[in-house]
Order: sequence, then structure tokens, then C-alpha cells
Amino acid sequence: MNNFPQYSGKNVLIWGLGLNDGGLGMVDFFLSQGSIVTITDGKTEEQLKPTLEKLSKYKDKLVLHLGGHIKEDFINNDIIIRNPAIKPDNEFLQIAKEAGKTIEMEMSLFHKLAPCPTIGITGTRGKSTTTTLIYDFLNEEFGDKILLGGNIGKSAIRELPALDKDNIAVLELSSFQLDAMGDSKVSPHIAVLTNIYQDHLNWHKDLQDYQRAKKNIFINQNKDDFVVINLDNETNAKIIKNEQESIKSKLIVFSLKEKHADYFLSINGDTKTVYENGEILMNLPKMHIDGEHNYYNILGAIAASRIYKVSTDSINKVLSGFTGVAGREQLIREINGIKFYNDTTGTSLEAMIAALDRFGPQNKGKIIFISGGMDKELDYSRIKDKMVKYLKSLVLLEGTASEKMAQIIGNDIEVHKFYGVFKEAIDKAYSLAQSGDMIMLCPGATSFNMFANEFDRGRQFDEIVMSL
Repeated sequence: MNNFPQYSGKNVLIWGLGLNDGGLGMVDFFLSQGSIVTITDGKTEEQLKPTLEKLSKYKDKLVLHLGGHIKEDFINNDIIIRNPAIKPDNEFLQIAKEAGKTIEMEMSLFHKLAPCPTIGITGTRGKSTTTTLIYDFLNEEFGDKILLGGNIGKSAIRELPALDKDNIAVLELSSFQLDAMGDSKVSPHIAVLTNIYQDHLNWHKDLQDYQRAKKNIFINQNKDDFVVINLDNETNAKIIKNEQESIKSKLIVFSLKEKHADYFLSINGDTKTVYENGEILMNLPKMHIDGEHNYYNILGAIAASRIYKVSTDSINKVLSGFTGVAGREQLIREINGIKFYNDTTGTSLEAMIAALDRFGPQNKGKIIFISGGMDKELDYSRIKDKMVKYLKSLVLLEGTASEKMAQIIGNDIEVHKFYGVFKEAIDKAYSLAQSGDMIMLCPGATSFNMFANEFDRGRQFDEIVMSL
């Protein structure tokens, strides 16, 4: 069991407890190391009730400042642990910086302290599926020495004391987390970059800033590390071509288009062949998931896993049983011939495009999207043609993104707007459907106006659909 005596007696501010596991994990970790912990969150005690109930065993050890922030907290504490949702221009972040405080996020701290190698996966699309597949491949090969964490809803930091050099941590990394990792000058041992598209422009100041954050996944690597990059993504290809000097690690590229790539997937009818350095590695088994985006996820996961010489037997076994990640184009239920899909993590334009490309050709005019929420400065005109081509109806939740979608779509398809009660939106979609249709929650926006987060939105969708 590892201990970190440098934190004993230190005053630590957990800034943004939140409703996911990350904030809880940070509290568990620092209290276990003898730190004096204060929690501050803009949400009230009532809003944070589910999380605070899990901390009830620590009630005598914690100082809680909820429903707002106190300037002195950012001056009097030694270490500030920043929630990923907190933007770089936040006034309290500037106060902490001016006071010379140590500022970390969970993932930057984990990379500084972990005794084991880490595999970090990022991208606008596909990072959760790619992360899960890498974890599953390694877990099948090496057993319980593999840890899954990061932006996938599981805290990694609380596992830190139990880790040793023989573990491998597989971590999904968001652009927000990578922003802090750049400040801390840390990158994972193996970096996987699935793709970069326009996203999160409500958090990053512009597209260049978003791209800069994504590149932090490899920017602080060294010659003994690896970076695995999807060659077919336009932005990735430009990084490889124009910024070669910024890649100090061993570069591995994968592609569905370029045969010269280190890992190439050839698709010939039902036969899908993976090539490794120009030689046949394996044929993919019959799988439950399909779609070009999933083939990229699979190929990227294979490329990363093969660095650890994971066998094709282990890869085949995982892929044969893999049904996808919860909330990613996930079939929830079929009622009266109507299929309900949960794609709550589809918060980008590329997610909406991927769903329409996967299901549209076989279900033209039979798809009902439940979409919308708060805007991330996305250009919805990019998906108008596909929505008009494939959708039967569009049901919009409340929010600024929904308003933009409705304006762009106009009267070209049937649009029903704006639902502030989730069940009413789902009931409306169900009333519009008939046998052979499909209803998909595919937001293309953030969730924070109606839900705690995207996982809360997905959970509520599943519960309501199962109650129909």
C-alpha cells in the first residue's frame, strides 16, 4: 500500500464536488493521506444530496462551503483540486493562481503520482468505446492488474495507494482534463488520439484552444513513450505532417484508407482484415457493433493493445461478446416493433452524423431523434441535409442548442419543441412512432440545463423507456 506523506496535514480544497465519482474519489484519497479537506461547490446541499450521502461517514472531518464560493478558500488552502467543468477564465481560478497555489485536476495529479504506466485516450468521438475496448483487451490478457478510470465515470485516484509498477491504468481523458495536464506538464505513457472535430467551444476560447488541449495528450511524452493516432482524421493528419517536431514519442498510425499505416483495416464484404505493419494480423470476428466509426474505435484499440503484445485470441474473445458502451448508440428496448436507442454521450455534430450514417440508409424516414439542450457553439447547418434525408421527426428539449436546431431545420421535417419535462419529450416521440420505427436520444448538445450531466440524462432516459 502506497502512502503519500507530502499530503499529510496539508489543507486541500476540493473545488466542485459534483455528482460523478471523481469528486468523491478525491475526498477519499486526501482524507486517507491525512489531509485537511474543504469542499466548495456552487450547487446547494439539496442539489448535491446524492453525493453528500456517500460522504456522511466523513461528516466530522469535512468543511463544506456550498451554494457558492468564498475567496479565502482559494488563498488559505495549500492545494486546489479543480473540477474539470471549471473554465480557465474563472475568477476564483485567477485568485488561486495569483496566490501561488498548487492547482490540479484528478488526472494531472494521478499522472504525477502513479507508479504504473498509463494509457490515455482522447478524441472528439469514440474515446469511451476505444477506452473500454483497450481495457477489455488488456484485462482479458492480464487479469485484474488493469485499472479503468478517468472521464468514463470512475475515479482512478482512490485506487492510487493500491497500485504498483505491474499495474496498467487505462484512462479516458477529456479536453478539460488535458488542459490541466498541459499545465502540469504530464502525458500518459501511451497516448491514443481518435479524432479532433469542432466541440466544446462554450468552454474553450476557440477551436485552436480546443486542439491545443487535445495535443497535451502527447506533448510531454518522451522517446520511450508511444502515441497512437487515427491517420484518416483531417486534423490528426495535419498534426502528423506539420507538427512532427512536437511528437517526441514513437508514432503509430492506424487507418481504414491508407494501406501503409502501421495498422490498416481492409473491409471486403463481411470479411474485415487487420494488417499489422503490412502483414495480416487477424480477421475480425462476427460482432454486435458495426458502423465505420466503430471500426476506427476497434482498430485504435488493437493498435494500442498490441504495444503490450495482447494476443489475437484475447482480442477476438472480447470483440465477439462486446455489445457497446452504455449510452453510446445503445439499444434499450423494443416496444410494439419500435426500438429505443440511448446515445446520451452523442453531444457533438460528429456523434449525430455517426448515428445517422449508421442507421439512416436502412431506416430512411423511420428515425425519430430526441435532441437538444445547451449550445456549445456548434454549427448545426452541417447536419441539416442528413437530418432531412433520414429523420421522420425531431423532438427537441429546452435549450439554446435546440433553438438553433429548430431555426436551421425550419419546416423541412416535422419538429416538435421545446420540452422542459423529459418524459413528455419521450412520450411525444413514442406517439409519433409506429412499428418498424426507431427512437434515439441523440442530443448534439450539453445537458446541464435539465440534467446533472450526460450520464444522468442517459439514466433517466433508460428508466422512462423501461416504464413505458
